[in-house]
Amino acid sequence: MRFLIMLEQTELGFAVQAPDLAIATYGESIEAAKQAASDAIRGNLEAYRDAGLPAPEAQSVSNHLVNPEFRDLLFAYVDVTEPQGRIAA
Repeated sequence: MRFLIMLEQTELGFAVQAPDLAIATYGESIEAAKQAASDAIRGNLEAYRDAGLPAPEAQSVSNHLVNPEFRDLLFAYVDVTEPQGRIAA
């Protein structure tokens, strides 16, 4: 599954958001930020699944691009493997 993320360079690295899932995380480099986003998204999807809820639907990328709050951010995509079912112990 592919998710839109937004990166913002900070003094310490890169802040990253996944706007469709209201996730924010951080990485010291772009690659570290993308990996942190992927891990956070996977965890978020697992939480929705475990609660029996559907994940929020992704908005159109154009909705985010025209948002003035996101004007100075770098947009990218991350691929996230779907969470697998848990095996009861």
